[in-house]
Amino acid sequence: MNFTFFHRPDTRKFNYKPQFYISDEEKPINPENLDLDKLGKKIRSSWDSKRHNRKNHTANMRIIIWMLFLLLVLGLLGWKFLFNK
Repeated sequence: MNFTFFHRPDTRKFNYKPQFYISDEEKPINPENLDLDKLGKKIRSSWDSKRHNRKNHTANMRIIIWMLFLLLVLGLLGWKFLFNK
């Protein structure tokens, strides 16, 4: 029996080749021509639009939940008054 202490296995190696690669679309970014103000505004507008959409989605879900709750309460009250005479 051969025991080895402090043995670390090699890392996994993957041979991934993308199926759809178009070299024209991927252009290297030259840091000298990069306008940081435009990039900052673009990132901020993207972030704000995602946050705004997420906020609208949660508000819509909240309204739907309240409407279902109200419908359930009205249904139970209607059932009680109509069929329990």
